[in-house]
Amino acid sequence: MNVLRWIDDQLEETFMVIFLAIITCVIMMQIFARTFYHSLTWPEEFSRYCYIWTVFFSLGYTIRKGNALRVGILMDMLPNKLRKVIEIITNVIMLVLYFILFRYSIIYTAKIKVTGQVSPAMRLPMWIMYMSTVIGFGLAVFRMIQEIYSNFKNFNKEAKTTLESTIKEAEEEVMATGTAIPNKIEVVGGDF
Repeated sequence: MNVLRWIDDQLEETFMVIFLAIITCVIMMQIFARTFYHSLTWPEEFSRYCYIWTVFFSLGYTIRKGNALRVGILMDMLPNKLRKVIEIITNVIMLVLYFILFRYSIIYTAKIKVTGQVSPAMRLPMWIMYMSTVIGFGLAVFRMIQEIYSNFKNFNKEAKTTLESTIKEAEEEVMATGTAIPNKIEVVGGDF
């Protein structure tokens, strides 16, 4: 059960950190190689592919964290129940979109696998690269289903405003670093 909870809480974040760390190491290796006049042929391509995987893993991460792009200030002006209904409708539309993208990513990846296409520098089968779309959109579908379930489950709970959510997230990040939090947060134009 703890393993499933860890996967639910940390899967995307862990892979994004791993890929970004690998990118950093490979780019540093290329810098050192160029210092000694021996440029490698594969690091640029490898880093690009790792970055693409990171981007597709970030789809599920942003949905899980609730950091998807939205106009929060306008939503904050609406009554709580109307705000929840709009969120559910928006999430269902996004679920349909992600599902369509997931379906087509499977079809396209299968076509690439059949062609046997390989990358120019590393000679890596390109279907491995296109699997990033399948996994990314699959995680987005899964996370969106979780979000819709959460919306229905917490429908009658009072939703926090964008500012309250931002302050809470900042406090959680500060607590994670072990830094003391001031009792009062001063904002231009007033105190909270």
